[in-house]
Amino acid sequence: MAHISDVLFGTSLSTPGARLQLPRKVPLRIEPKTYFANERTFLAWLHMAVTMGGITTALVSFAVEEQNKAGSGSRAVSAWTTKLIGCLLLPMSVIITAYALFTFINRSRNIEKKQMGFYHDQFGPVILAGLVLLSLLIILVTSIIDFATLP
Repeated sequence: MAHISDVLFGTSLSTPGARLQLPRKVPLRIEPKTYFANERTFLAWLHMAVTMGGITTALVSFAVEEQNKAGSGSRAVSAWTTKLIGCLLLPMSVIITAYALFTFINRSRNIEKKQMGFYHDQFGPVILAGLVLLSLLIILVTSIIDFATLP
């Protein structure tokens, strides 16, 4: 039975064709730069998630503060659009953080076990980019409709 991380990341205890090869007599040597590359990738994903979450939080809080000051006066977008932005982008930053943590832990375990495998994730970044793109398109369409209907 394949482990879920083996299915997601294409890793397994053996590479294709390994049954035809002789087993390794010398253990696989892991360079220190491999650990640092894993950490660097994790921090890059976290940087993106924290930036997205921070900007979204600031945008929503400033919009609410501005709405409280101005009352029902003129504004660029409605309160509903501002809430939509927060409800779409804040969970996206949490999902990106969870994905980064899952990937980091999985790769760290494979590195510690000196397990040969593919560390290239084909689906995770594509799915996350698609979700972010979908969220931004929803926000764009809603903002255009909101801007067109505001007095």
